[in-house]
Amino acid sequence: MTRLPSIDTFRGIAVSLVLWTHAGLPGAPGAFIGIDAFFVISGFLVTASFLRLLDRLRAGADGASSGALYRTAAVRFLKARVRRILLPLFAAIFLTLAAGWFLLLPGDLYDLADAALMSVLLSGNLHAASTGDYFDMIVQAEPLLHTWSLALEEQFYLLSLVIMAAWALLPRTWGFWPLVLGGGLFSLALAQIYSTDPDLKGASYYLFSTRVWEFLMGVALAPLVRGGTFEGRLGRWLTCDAAFALGWVLVFGSIVILTPDAPSPGLVSLPALLGMVLIIIGQPRSRLLAGRIHLRPITYAGRNLYGIYLFHFPVVVYLAYVDPPLGAWMPVVSFVASYAVALALGALIELPFERWRSPRFRIIVGLDLLLLAGIFGLATLIWQSGGAPERMPEAAQRAYLGKYLVNPERGRCMEGELTAEGYSCSYGAPSERKVVLIGDSHSDMLANQLSGALEERGLQTLHYWSYACPAIGARLYDLDVFGDDCTRLSFEAHDRLSTMQGVEAVIYAALWPSYLGYGEDDVPTEIASGRAGGPGAANLGTYREAFQRQFLDTVRGLTARGIEVYIVAPVPILGRSPAHEEALNAWYRPRSWTTPLNEALGRDAYEAQGDVFQAVIAPLRGVDGVYVLDPGDVLCPDETCRQIEDGTPLYYDETHLNERGAEAVVRHWFP
Repeated sequence: MTRLPSIDTFRGIAVSLVLWTHAGLPGAPGAFIGIDAFFVISGFLVTASFLRLLDRLRAGADGASSGALYRTAAVRFLKARVRRILLPLFAAIFLTLAAGWFLLLPGDLYDLADAALMSVLLSGNLHAASTGDYFDMIVQAEPLLHTWSLALEEQFYLLSLVIMAAWALLPRTWGFWPLVLGGGLFSLALAQIYSTDPDLKGASYYLFSTRVWEFLMGVALAPLVRGGTFEGRLGRWLTCDAAFALGWVLVFGSIVILTPDAPSPGLVSLPALLGMVLIIIGQPRSRLLAGRIHLRPITYAGRNLYGIYLFHFPVVVYLAYVDPPLGAWMPVVSFVASYAVALALGALIELPFERWRSPRFRIIVGLDLLLLAGIFGLATLIWQSGGAPERMPEAAQRAYLGKYLVNPERGRCMEGELTAEGYSCSYGAPSERKVVLIGDSHSDMLANQLSGALEERGLQTLHYWSYACPAIGARLYDLDVFGDDCTRLSFEAHDRLSTMQGVEAVIYAALWPSYLGYGEDDVPTEIASGRAGGPGAANLGTYREAFQRQFLDTVRGLTARGIEVYIVAPVPILGRSPAHEEALNAWYRPRSWTTPLNEALGRDAYEAQGDVFQAVIAPLRGVDGVYVLDPGDVLCPDETCRQIEDGTPLYYDETHLNERGAEAVVRHWFP
């Protein structure tokens, strides 16, 4: 089939916009829709290629059965895919893994080895689905995240063998068309259901079942174009200049209008994909649309889409990981560097595609096996060494280990010893004198050190907690914002507390700004992503008032029983994990690139993080039996806040103290 310049032009623009967005540049929030359009193009081109191959075989083999023709076509099709796809893919995986050896910290390198294996097994989309939402992960240490779409392409190619078997071996009316149309409609319905469900939206972006309808659009289009469907009156309308221009408007209008929050893939993707269909079938007659829009650099990028897409993303991720001090220029440098490297490696591996047709197939397979041996060998070394920490100097290893200094009792506590919901456990020897610790993961980060200090005073600690859960009262569900696991844990903890004997104190510890906001106008994360229709979703002030009212009522009820209440103020929230940053600083980052971690956050900035929290608890200040435990007294003793001490981080991530940090603040509160 003659190359369609419109397809090359679109692919060149779309892949450039994908790189633009991955680099962090603004202006194309819906560039991800270009991937959806690539699936339509792929379905069209693969099916058209298979149909041409069947026609050639049929013309040259008179009397051959349909089954024999199909088997021959299928073998040739698979060989062409192996020649075209696997060698560049395996080269990209090997080079990415090799670069990770020199750049990634042990945990990230270990994860990369897992991702490499899944990519080799053509299951990169399943690995990506396990990592979380695509748009949350796009800047994380996942250099092979982009292989999710390549894995889907390869799965679609395998599906095309089944589809073309239906074309070649069965009557069209109850073979090919029911399979394509029925499967496409079912997949679209499933995509719409999944993408509009907050709990399934992240996974729906990667799944074969929610994406295959896009590929099937292209599959259905190919025999229609081949059969001359668009040559009649209706076809002339659909292929005219106006329809062709409308196709471009629909696609690029979607790129401008859609955001990562859009429920895609689903009905919201349909206008862009219908626009892609108009571009594919378009037969523009005006000089502008037929020729002048096909600029040589753009069509060059379009023809070499595969190599560019394969190699750009690891460059973006590694550049962000190394984090040179480029400031506002970082996205620009990331875009230019990723494009340049992708073009160079594409020229080395992708552009000689025409030459890869000439070597014997066994030579291509031999090269593939050689690269596979390199991938598996390096991955095995990484797995066996636990991420190869010995690559780093001792100071970097010591800093990195700070991320593993977590509560050693967390696993036991997550079994839920004391409650049916959430996490709960007891610390210390049984005692008639008890302290109850309630909260989210910030209570977990303090629990081990708190229980040790309290046990020295003859007190047993009972701990109730759940992730992302401000367990402030028995009626937390009244706020209609937090999930059932959270509200049930909060109810159960306070219900048990109401009848518990020997309780001398209750300690509340949570990442309060996550539920109240980091500023007066800041919508808390848990509200923005919580249940629709809750008080906070409609009115932030109303939500905060309801939150404050319930917490005050809970605290006053406890003090009325003679129980002391301690409220742990939030710790300083950092931009990045000190363990990660200090390890890289001690490993390969030049000293001139970085600001010392203990000078990165000022005391004023820390206090501003907790302004709303302080306003919420203000009515409790001065109340007998209510005390505020401020970690800032230890962590921010002067104008800046400490993140590291003697080369060891005080946090295990950017928001949680590790055991070293927890020990420092607890021993200050309870010497």
